[in-house]
Parts: sequence; structure tokens; C-alpha cells
Amino acid sequence: MRINILGFNIFAKGGTSRSNINLIKAFLENGHEVKYFNKQDFEPSEITKLIIHERFESAKFKVYTMEDYDEMSNGDILIITREDLFKCSRIVKQKNEGIKIVGEIHGPLEYISEDIDLSLDTIDSIRVSTKSIKSKFEIKYEFNSVFNNYVNAQHIKINENPSNTKRNLLIKSRFEDEIKDISYVIKLMNYIKKNTDRQDIQLYIKGYGPSETLYKNLVKYYNLESNVHINGKEPVNYVYVSTSPYETLGYSILETLAAGNQSLVYRGDDNVLEEIYSKYNGIKFLEKNLIADSKKVLEVFDNKYTRTERQEDVGNLTEDFVNDNYAEEYLKRLYEVLSNDNKSHSPIYKLKRDNTAKLHKLNRRKNMYEKLKSKEFFNKLLNSNIVFTKMRKLYDYRKNKLEMKILDDIEPEENKVFIESFHGSNFSGDPKYIALKIKEQFKDKKVFVSSSNSLVDIEIRNHGFIPVRFGSEKYKKTFRACKYVFMNGNSWDKVSKDSRQVFIQTWHGFPLKKMVNDLSNVQEKEAQLKQFIPRMKKWDYLITSSDINTMLLQSAFQLQKNNKLNIIESGAPKNEYLLNNNSVEEWNRIQNKYLFEHDPNAKYILYCPTWRKGQRDSLTKINLIKLLQNLPEEYKIIVKLHPNESRLRGRYNNLDSRIHCFYNEFVDIQE
Repeated sequence: MRINILGFNIFAKGGTSRSNINLIKAFLENGHEVKYFNKQDFEPSEITKLIIHERFESAKFKVYTMEDYDEMSNGDILIITREDLFKCSRIVKQKNEGIKIVGEIHGPLEYISEDIDLSLDTIDSIRVSTKSIKSKFEIKYEFNSVFNNYVNAQHIKINENPSNTKRNLLIKSRFEDEIKDISYVIKLMNYIKKNTDRQDIQLYIKGYGPSETLYKNLVKYYNLESNVHINGKEPVNYVYVSTSPYETLGYSILETLAAGNQSLVYRGDDNVLEEIYSKYNGIKFLEKNLIADSKKVLEVFDNKYTRTERQEDVGNLTEDFVNDNYAEEYLKRLYEVLSNDNKSHSPIYKLKRDNTAKLHKLNRRKNMYEKLKSKEFFNKLLNSNIVFTKMRKLYDYRKNKLEMKILDDIEPEENKVFIESFHGSNFSGDPKYIALKIKEQFKDKKVFVSSSNSLVDIEIRNHGFIPVRFGSEKYKKTFRACKYVFMNGNSWDKVSKDSRQVFIQTWHGFPLKKMVNDLSNVQEKEAQLKQFIPRMKKWDYLITSSDINTMLLQSAFQLQKNNKLNIIESGAPKNEYLLNNNSVEEWNRIQNKYLFEHDPNAKYILYCPTWRKGQRDSLTKINLIKLLQNLPEEYKIIVKLHPNESRLRGRYNNLDSRIHCFYNEFVDIQE
């Protein structure tokens, strides 16, 4: 049989690359011909290295670029191993209607972007990892031609002997905190160090990716330099840790188990990993609760992984993952589902991509323009200020027009809510407490929260919400897809309001200072009003804390110019927290969140130095050290800095061990 496989980059490290290599091997060993098509560019020498290193039967194996659709269409089966490449099935089906196309879902369903065209009208069948994922896919996409089959794991070598360690933890993963949540493990290490007598535990983190700087900053923030090692030497004996919210198998977990080491694994928000690994003695499950998980870590180190337990695990590994007939089993399951009369192709997920395609084409032309500028022949002409200015204006005009058309095609959805708190600089204020009530009372709602950086992402995810990077393309589309928008400031001008959306404004302070229409400077007042009034006219509701609050806002914002505005004098949602949460349990939670300790005798002084225009490099004139010297030992000072002075955080922390200053992104002033 002629098997074609399309993937992103088989020459790079990673779980999907490894599963593609294993899949190729399985088909070659079964006598099939295999052609592999690579999305990323590659050198011919890389093919030779791959064939030699993996010992492929080269006579029956060839590698092509993704653009070679004629070769890709020439076969019996095409297996596409990345969701954003499923759209290639349209071109292949046009060239060869008879070829059977399988789309493999390697990532969790929760991470499949709604913008991706899964092309289910030209995909014959979908392969997923487990039965539960199969069921969820069928329901979500109304597509019944789905079969479940683990990826081929023939590369793993099973060690008969168990391995034990008293102090080493290991993570091997791509550094993408939004899908791996490695920041939680660093926080867990901080909790263990501060609350147990185990100061010798070492965490080794191996990998690469965009969150590397975040992890290094957190290690420094928690003073864990002697306990956490990023991309250092890997220990031989270790307990592996995985805290991803979603996984479909977890190659690193499987490899760890095969090697004889134990793993501490978060079962997943969807419980998929528990479904796969619950029968294994070498796997212990984490709860994403610092107190419970710290006990679990120490329990694993203190107890032994016995030979009897290992023998049982080896038997299960052999049964589940050692399969000499993987290719045969794969094809059997595929043809079983293809022969099922109840399978359906669902065209409803075929997206309108006209304007998106035009935008991609425009951006390709821009890239071509940049390349031509570097050529000697075009250099003088295209680098001319006049030509450049005209081209730039034309590009910006067309780009903005196309982006607006794309946004206008998005229909706001009833079950989606967008939260904008301080333009994503941190997650607090009235919008946060409204979001928490929505989560409690409207469980069908999907809540997205604006975030300006990865630290805010962590705080948002800790509350079970979905962070969206402020100003990104995803932000624009997500914002417009949400029917309900709660904010405590102006919405971003680049995202206009759809007539079907509902905007609820809480504003972010009691207006004791003069703003907008109440400013004394006439020119500044007129300039601010010109910008502010169009933004204010988008509001459908304004929540205020009192009639006085309403009166001041009416004066400052000229609310009468929005004749559709409904004003609700219901109090500030954030203050409900202060009134209803003055309990010992909440005290313990807050103390644990910020200081990772439990000290019922501690007393805290909160100091919030204000900020005026202009940068300030000096610390407060109040002598905080002298103040502490005149106070009993149980007194501590928490310094909450204005965001414009957050750079001074480290200097305050270095003053005294009883002075604490946190990342502003982690701080909720109500708490």
C-alpha cells in the first residue's frame, strides 16, 4: 500500500516528530511504501542523516516538500499529523478523489483554535488518542468517522528494574506555560522549601520555547537559584513531573515510566491522563493544590517503588504500548470506521476565508517588497522616502480594511464573555469579581480575560479563565466573538463594537480628581472629550457604587450623550469581597498565596506609595527599617507599588526580610 504522511517538521525534536518517525517505521516494516511531506524547509543532507540514524529502509521511503501536491495526491492513504495542515486535504482531494485522508489530532481538543479550518468535509477519518477524546470530538464537531489509537511508541525501551531517588525532580517539555504550566511546579518548589525541612530537593527543567525568560524570572523571584536548574545537566535517577492542563498521551511520561522512574502527573482538566495511567504504580497524581501536592512529592521521595510494583507496571506497558503489528492495527481500525454507514462529513466547520486569504496575500506582497529592497537593482527606488511612504499608506489602508471585514464576519456568541481589567496589566478590580460570579452562577459561559504578559496569564489561569494577549490578532477576534464585555476602562479603539455585543462598564475608581469634562485646562478638556465620547457611546450599562458616584461620572464623562446607557447603582462588585470574606480560611489562603507560609500571629502593614508624573528612582523617604525596629517581631510590611514604579520591587525586597514587595501582576489590592 502507498502511504503518504504530511507533518510540520520531522527533522526537529518533539513528541509529534517522534510519533511520525515511529509511524513511518511501522509502515515500512509492514512492507508498505511511505512518502513523507515536510512543511518546514530542509536540506537534502538532513534526509540522509534521518535515514541513517533511524535505520529506515530507504528504497521504500522518500521525503518531499509540502508544496509537491502531485506526489502527495499519488497514493492510497494520506495521513496529516497537524491540525492546521488539514486544509491541504482540499487540494489533494481535487487531484485524487479516491485517496483516503486521515487527520491525526495530536494536541488536546481544547487547544484547537476556532480559526483553524479542519476541512472535515474533505477528511475521511480522524484519529485520536483515547475513547473519551473520540467521544468529545464526535459531539463537538458532529463528525462520526473517528477512531482511537495511541501513537506508536516502539522507540521506548522498557527497563525491568525500578529506579528511586530521594531528591531529584525532572521536567522535559517545550517552554509554553499556557499549555504546560511549569510555573506551578516552580511555585510548588517554593512552597516546599518554605514549609518543610526538605531544603535539598532539586528541580531540573529541560527544554526551549517562549516561556524560558518567565521561568528564570520566577526562580529569581522566589530565591530558588540553588534548587531549580534550567537546561543544566540532567539527573540519571529522578521523579518526572507533568502539570499540563491537557495532554493526549504525554510521551515524556511514557518514556519515564518505561525507564523505570516514577512520575508525578496532574490528571488533566479532562482526566485523560488518569484514563491512560491510573493503573500504573509508578504514576502518582497531583491536585494543583500546593499543600496537598507538597505532601505528595515528599511521600514519593520517602516511599520506595518496589520490584513487585515495577513487575506489574512492565506487564501493563507491554500490553498497552509494545505492538509489533502497529501498522496492521492502525489500518484495521481505520477501515472499520470507514465502512461504518453512520459516518458523516460536517461542512458546517468550513470557514469563510475570503478576507483572511486576501490578508495573507497582502502580507506576502509586503514580504516580497522587503526582499526586493535588499536587491541592489531595486534598492535606490524602493528605499526612496516618497515611494516607501506611499507603499506604507497603501498597505496600512488595505490591511485595516481587510481586518475590519474579517472582524465583521465574526458573530458574537451568547456563551462567551470577555473581561478587560486595566487593559490586562493585572487581573483585579470589579471585572475580576464579576468574572468569578459568572463562573459560579453561569457554568456554561466561556470566560476570556485580557492579559499584557505571562505573569498576568498565570494569575488568570489560576482562577480557571482563558488569558488572551492584549493587542494580538487573537485578542481582536476573541473580543468580537464574545457577546458580553465587562471592563473598568476604555475599550481598545482598534476593536470596534458589534451591534449585537453588550458592553458593561464598571470604571476603575471613585472620581475624586477632575477628569475629562471637569478638567480646568480648556484645551486639554476638549482634546480628551473628543477621544472619550465615542468610546463612552459604546457602553450599554454603567455600574456605579452610589448616587454621588453617578453624579460625578455624569459630570466628568457627559453620560447624557449616550441615550442608550443604563446606569445601575448596585455598589462596586470588588467591595462585596471585602464585606463577605473576612474569615480565617480566607486569611490563610491569602497568606499562602503571597507569602507561602502559615503564621496566624503575623500582622501586616500595607504601604502604597503614590506616584506622580515623572520617573522616581529613590525609595520612599519613610525609613521602613527603623519602623520595623520599633515594632514587635510579628509585624511585617507589604509594599504595593504603582505600576509605573514596579521596577523598584527588588530594592524594597532587599531592605529587610520582613519587607515584602510582589510582582504587581500577581497583586489584587482587595486581597
